[in-house]
Amino acid sequence: MTDRAAPFPSRRTFLTGAAVAGLGAAGLLLGTPAARASSLPRLPGEISRRADQRTAAGTRYDAVQVDIAGDRAWLTIPQGLRLDEPIGVTWFYHGSGSDHSALLDGFGYESRQLVDRGVVGICQDAGGNGYAGPYAIAAQEAGWRYVSSLADVGANFLRATSGGGALAAEVLGAGLVPDVVGLYFVNAIWDVRRSYDLGGRAEIGPAYGYSTAAIDRTNPARHPASAWAGDRIRIVHTTGVDLVTPPQIHAIPFYERARQQGADVTVRTHDLGHTTPSFVGNEVPIWFTRWFRAWQTDRARG
Repeated sequence: MTDRAAPFPSRRTFLTGAAVAGLGAAGLLLGTPAARASSLPRLPGEISRRADQRTAAGTRYDAVQVDIAGDRAWLTIPQGLRLDEPIGVTWFYHGSGSDHSALLDGFGYESRQLVDRGVVGICQDAGGNGYAGPYAIAAQEAGWRYVSSLADVGANFLRATSGGGALAAEVLGAGLVPDVVGLYFVNAIWDVRRSYDLGGRAEIGPAYGYSTAAIDRTNPARHPASAWAGDRIRIVHTTGVDLVTPPQIHAIPFYERARQQGADVTVRTHDLGHTTPSFVGNEVPIWFTRWFRAWQTDRARG
């Protein structure tokens, strides 16, 4: 396995001083949610709830399924978290063929570790099957309006896998969600047009009405290096064969583009093909912590 860092660090300030101070005080990624348990009121569009869940570390949280403008989502919300103070939110982007329940299943280990750090998790049906098509973009925008109406969001984190990479990369490259701390990108798609042209018509086409013009309008690979200036990105890909998201089309060119002006762009490889390696579950909270602290340092110097 290799672990390379981008040689061109730069700095970009995303958070106001008040927001950074508030996040630090709230213990985002540095401590745990308040020990007291409080009843989370019914959320707008709530469909179902798994109340009073516990992580392996004993942190209590609620998992709530909601409807956001016709798109379903699961949220994991630590009990006792003050939603009127700056909080962190992780957006999970599932792969093709999956749905929003990935937050509790495939992403479950990661999301629970982030709950331990006081971070809210959300996974929408958008992404994955929708790639970065019109429906997925609209659902993402509605998701941001929904979450920001519920809480004072001071920092956002992105975690993408497989087909969900297209929407996550577009969110970061086009600035669809503010205050993004970083993107953790695993065996994921970046150049949607290349995948479509190389045989992905049946899988990708429906999300764009089989229009190459529509694909090109929101293809993350269209962005120049400057779009990733100051960004923090961790890219994980195989050194073997990945027939779903070949790294020579997605992960490697994404890394080469983003590293030119990114603040902290790294890559780690594995030999498991399109399978997510086990190290990812433990790395995600570590890298989110690293990125957030770097932002605090940047602001202090600013």
